Amino acid sequence: MGVDQQKVNIAFLFVCLLFGSGHGKIPPFWRDTFVTMTNSLGGPPLTVHCKSKQDDLGTHVAPFHQNYQFKFQPNIWKSTLYFCSFQWDKQFKWFDIFDAVRDQDVCKDKCNWDIRANGPCRLDKKAPTCFPWK
Repeated sequence: MGVDQQKVNIAFLFVCLLFGSGHGKIPPFWRDTFVTMTNSLGGPPLTVHCKSKQDDLGTHVAPFHQNYQFKFQPNIWKSTLYFCSFQWDKQFKWFDIFDAVRDQDVCKDKCNWDIRANGPCRLDKKAPTCFPWK
């Protein structure tokens, strides 16, 4: 077997291991990530509309202290991005609710957010990390 054929066989084996069924089990880097946004605005309903380059998740309404959740599988290149608009009363705000570079290693498979009037706060294990609106 020549060197070129060996490279082809190794590449084929790698692709089979990477994309093979694994008896129905999904490789750990393809686990679902859940993003949960809780309306912590103090009363008004929160209207959320989230999108990525590939998906438009539609418009959803979360009453006070209720949440909206979606799930997806981040890509292996850490370029997954979901951006959302948030509306309540006469306010209209934007925020990247999942940015793989910022969130993937922090959240692992669950990103929980409190949506507050002054900005969203990611609920980390130690303390919330708050961000300004875009």
